[in-house]
Amino acid sequence: MDDRDKLLLNLLKRDARRPIVALARDLNLSRSATQERLAKLQSSGMIAGFTIVEGRSEGSPETAYLMVTFDPGQRCEQIVPKLKRIPSISMIHSVTGPVDLVVRVDGRNVAEIEAGRAAITAIPGVASVSTSMVLERHLG
Repeated sequence: MDDRDKLLLNLLKRDARRPIVALARDLNLSRSATQERLAKLQSSGMIAGFTIVEGRSEGSPETAYLMVTFDPGQRCEQIVPKLKRIPSISMIHSVTGPVDLVVRVDGRNVAEIEAGRAAITAIPGVASVSTSMVLERHLG
């Protein structure tokens, strides 16, 4: 699974009814190439009945929740569009309290989680990122 497959899955998580032409445009691929990727993800079990199956990937899946704090004067409208371009991000929530966002990053291993974290910290306007790795899933 490459970055475009991850982005495709994230796009489908957000809107599973999104037209193939729109998916192809977002992926910078042709319609037929996008359809081939969908078929491959279906045959691998990543997409089952047009429902994303969480935690199914090659290798042992890892998940981390990152608490993101902005530089003074920054707002979600400035940061979130940049976060949406990072393929390993599967969730972004604005929250109350001492942090601005909680971001879920998924990867096949800790190195992929760290790559997602590094991409977040490189965004101008991000002041700090605190990472909590998921040790065990009890529900969901």
